[in-house]
Order: sequence, then structure tokens, then C-alpha cells
Amino acid sequence: MTNTVKFDPGIGELTVDFNSYVNEVYSQMMSFRTIHQKRARFKLYANKIEKYMKNNISFYAGCLLWAYYLYNENIDSPKEIEGNSLLNLTDEQKDDYDYMLQVSFMQNYFESFERDMLYYTGKKYVIPENWKNILSLYSEFLELNNGFVDLHKTSEIKLPKKLEKMKFSFDINKLIEKAIKEKDLEMLSDVADFG
Repeated sequence: MTNTVKFDPGIGELTVDFNSYVNEVYSQMMSFRTIHQKRARFKLYANKIEKYMKNNISFYAGCLLWAYYLYNENIDSPKEIEGNSLLNLTDEQKDDYDYMLQVSFMQNYFESFERDMLYYTGKKYVIPENWKNILSLYSEFLELNNGFVDLHKTSEIKLPKKLEKMKFSFDINKLIEKAIKEKDLEMLSDVADFG
């Protein structure tokens, strides 16, 4: 039996840089002069934006599930967490580190995406409530753990009260292993109501 657990079981490798992707798409759109061209460009990328959004929301759900699992599985005998690269940040880097950047961007983009879908495609789109719940819960989780810059042991993990009270009818570890093996993070956001 090992005395260490992984900071990231492998789900981080399956994420995309959502912020950069969205910024690139909008930068391309703004280079066109006519609304017709902008609409065509948005329609071309809308499905991919939605897919990447769900991918990253699913990553956040996976992080919440993994933290829940690590905390509860090791409550009687806390373990060292290995692979947390944020521990290598200097004090100056920690001061400059905006751990809410990605989450804040997505929270703000939810409303923009709904509006832009209607404007550029003529279709009403509503962000799923569970995505909002996951993002809100993950945001609270980040705040509670100060962006993980000092997270060394499973006993130091702080779970949001809502997550702490949740009960899951599936084996979290096996589900995460399956998501990694199948390279499908989406199964992590579809397994529970995080509201």
C-alpha cells in the first residue's frame, strides 16, 4: 500500500485551453467586416465551443469528485499528495497566480454564448443548470483551497459543504479511470446533480 496519492489522476491531460480557443475564434470573427461573415464564422465554430465548454466543465466535475474521493478514502490515514506542480511556485509567483482566471472566464462566457447563439444562429441556447452548479461549486472549492498552492496532504483538502454532504452511488475511482481510459471526460459531469 502506497503512502501517496496523485494530485491529478490523469484528467488534466484531457482538457483544452478553452480561454485561448474562444479568444481565437472571436478574434477571427472580428476580423470580418460584415455581419453575414461573422455569423458564418460563429456557426462554423459554435458546436466546437460547446464541446470544449462541456469538456472543461466535466474536468471541473472530475476534480470535485477526485477531491471528494481522496479526502474520504484517506480520512483515517492521510496521505501525501504527489504531482502538485503548484508547490514549486515561488512566493512571488504565488502572489501573481490568479487561480480563478479560467473559472471566471467560463462563468462570464456562459451568458455571452447564450446571447451569441441567439444573435448569430437565431437559435435559443440555454447553458445546462448542472454546468452552472459544477462551476459554482468548483469556484468555491478553489477559494477554500487557495488554488492548491499549499496542498500537501489529503487531510488538507477542504470540501465545499454542499460537496461534503453529497453521496454517490458509484465508485468514483473506477469512474475516473474509465473516463481517462476512454478519453471521455463528459461522463464525469453527467453522473450526478451538483446543485
